[in-house]
Amino acid sequence: MTISSIKKLLSKDLKKLDINLKNRSKTQVSMINDLSSHIITSGGKRLRPILLFLSAYSSTRNETKDLIDAAVVVEFIHAATLLHDDVVDMSKIRHSRDTANMIWGNEGAVLVGDFLYSRAFEIIVEINNSQVYETLAKTTNIISQGEVMQLMNKGNLDVNESEYMDIIYRKTAILFQASARIGAIIAGGNDITVDALSSFGLHFGNAYQLRNDYLDYFGQSDITGKNIVEDLLEGKATLPIIHAISQSNDEDAKSIRNAFSKSDVNEDSVIKILEKYSSNLYIKQKIDEQTNLAISALKPLSPGLYKDNLVNLANFCKNRVS
Repeated sequence: MTISSIKKLLSKDLKKLDINLKNRSKTQVSMINDLSSHIITSGGKRLRPILLFLSAYSSTRNETKDLIDAAVVVEFIHAATLLHDDVVDMSKIRHSRDTANMIWGNEGAVLVGDFLYSRAFEIIVEINNSQVYETLAKTTNIISQGEVMQLMNKGNLDVNESEYMDIIYRKTAILFQASARIGAIIAGGNDITVDALSSFGLHFGNAYQLRNDYLDYFGQSDITGKNIVEDLLEGKATLPIIHAISQSNDEDAKSIRNAFSKSDVNEDSVIKILEKYSSNLYIKQKIDEQTNLAISALKPLSPGLYKDNLVNLANFCKNRVS
């Protein structure tokens, strides 16, 4: 099943989500409205809300207003992190469109990111569920730590794989984990179900970020909507580079380090070094491992359509091209 098929299954929920994203981001401040609309309609896949809905319906089939509100919250938090990320990374393109900071400036992007964070927590209060509040409060705190850790490690090629996996857990995977967890909580899932879906979200999130890392070097820019080797140009040592350096001879390691210190990089030469040490195959192996862990985490759940589509979502993620 494709992501389109999963979206069709959840079409009513996603339609309500889009309406609420628009309504909940409206203010009397024109820049907030324009910039929020730009980031919210930038072509994202809505994976976090999809994960939330599938997790909820794997626990119960009851649709509630709280589910839609929770989906708005995770999408607002995600949008806020993207706005802040693009400022820190000085990114120019996202999903084949100019980033918000390129149009409205860094100041506007940061402030509207702050607005989306605060609006998200207004909605969390309305949901009035202490478990949801605790989960999302912890999540946003850890995301912020991950952002700072990545900033501290900018240009650092001595990060090891374990340290890198901790960074992507904090930066990316934890919001997927939270999405699955709060979907199950709102649906009234028992502790076993909540923990199973939380574990699924964690490993799914790891696989998602590792696939991003793979596509940054081995994807096609006209499909991914971002420049090839953009992470390298931004000084981010992701798993393909970390693996290649750990395996390479002194000459190739020096070439990689030189590429990191330059703004003008020969993309082909870097990719050839990664392929020489099978870093492309290594990261695919790690993506498969995390995907399998995610699917295995679903064993306690009863068989059903929505559980099947969680599996489909995981398999889509590991093979996606954008």
